[in-house]
Amino acid sequence: MWCEYLYVILAYVDMLKKGEKRFEIYIPAIIAITSFIYSLISCNYIVQFDFIKEIIPFIETLLGFTLAALTLLLSNNRIEEKTRNYPMEREIRGKTITMFQFLVVLYSYLIICETILCILYYIATLFPTSVNAIIADIGNSFFIWGVFHVLFSTLRTASNMYHITIRK
Repeated sequence: MWCEYLYVILAYVDMLKKGEKRFEIYIPAIIAITSFIYSLISCNYIVQFDFIKEIIPFIETLLGFTLAALTLLLSNNRIEEKTRNYPMEREIRGKTITMFQFLVVLYSYLIICETILCILYYIATLFPTSVNAIIADIGNSFFIWGVFHVLFSTLRTASNMYHITIRK
C-alpha cells in the first residue's frame, strides 16, 4: 500500500501551533471521552452508533466541498498571486513555507482525514463483527474524535481562507 498521505499528515502536524493543537486535537478528544463515559454510565451503546450513522452523510458532503475548495484554490490565480510570495512564521521540516503552501497543506490534510473517516465507516459496515460493547464503544469514540477533529480543522481552515482573501 502506498502511504504518501502520511507526508501530508506529518507536514500538517509539523506546522500546527500549540493553541491550534489544543483546539483541533484536545477538544475533540474531550468530546470523544465524554461520549465514551456517557455511553458506559448510561449503558446506552446505541447513542454512538446513531451519531455515526447520522454524521457520515455530512462528512461525505464535506469531503466534496473540501475537494472543490482545493481545486478552486489551485486554479485561482488571484489567490495564488496573493499568497505565493507571502512567507509565514510556520515551518515544515525546518523550512519556512508560504501562505499558499500553508493553504494547500490544510485542505489536503482535511481531504485525507475525511476520506479516512469514510473508508473506516464503509469497512466497518461491510464487515460487521460481534465484539464486546466496550471495545465497540472505544472504536466509536476514536471515530467521534476524528469527526470533531475534522469539524474543528474545517472551522480554522475556513477562517484562514477568509482572512487571506480579504487582506489587501
